[in-house]
Amino acid sequence: MADPRDQHEATAARIDPSSWDELPVGLFSFDRSGRIISYNEAFIVLLGLSVHDYPSFERCTSVQLNLSEAAERVLSGETVRLAGWHHRSNEQARFLRTTMSPSFQNDRVTGGVGVLEDATEQRRYEERMEQLSSLDPLTELYNRKKVSDLLMAVAERPDASTDAAVIMLDIDYFKLVNDTFGHPTGDLVLRSIAQLLRRNIRKTDAIGRWGGEEFLIVAPHSSLADGVRLADKLRQTVNDEPFGPVPHVTCSFGVSSFAGGKSVEQVLQDADEALYAAKHHGRNQVSSKQ
Repeated sequence: MADPRDQHEATAARIDPSSWDELPVGLFSFDRSGRIISYNEAFIVLLGLSVHDYPSFERCTSVQLNLSEAAERVLSGETVRLAGWHHRSNEQARFLRTTMSPSFQNDRVTGGVGVLEDATEQRRYEERMEQLSSLDPLTELYNRKKVSDLLMAVAERPDASTDAAVIMLDIDYFKLVNDTFGHPTGDLVLRSIAQLLRRNIRKTDAIGRWGGEEFLIVAPHSSLADGVRLADKLRQTVNDEPFGPVPHVTCSFGVSSFAGGKSVEQVLQDADEALYAAKHHGRNQVSSKQ
């Protein structure tokens, strides 16, 4: 464990290297002024610092891992647990977790101690699990729950004056595709249309499988007219695309929007009614409801 009281001797002084420096977690302590007074080698490695640098909380702090603020809270007597991505120069970011606690003498805070650990692999696993729980396994689009959450987020947005379009679409005569070509080919068509739709919407738009052969698109900052234009573009794209053994596939579209502060339930009902109108009037077309 290095003692940097003298900055120029920071790399020379060690305290019990056989126990502290061999640990995979970073250990550190700081005094009442917030100055780091001791640390082990893992602390330097995890934060991507040079052994020749004098470590300070200002130098160690990143946007998601504010160690400076955490140290201030510790010096007021609080135990702090913090986690976040730490971006280091010329190195891959790591997800770090730390627990920092005050140290006392005669009931007076004299500084603090902390443990720093690398939780990158665990965090990536958690993020992957979170992602998978939001996806439809067949199409790899968002599942219905995730799309519902996105709709709720739009409805609860602080700027209610900002409109958002909702597009509900359905593959025409999909049962006939399954009956004629078999369910494996039907699944192929579903996956192909899903990816075609995803490639032709904006990065800010979200698309999910609403159920069966139905999909739902949420287009933020879009009026009803914007939604209709996007839906017609997608309709034409699907109409012109071959899908393996199925020579021709079309989709019908229903478009609504959150204009006027409509609820999620009302927007979905309007989109569903517009989709029904598109199918009723011949399919392979776009209908909308204000």
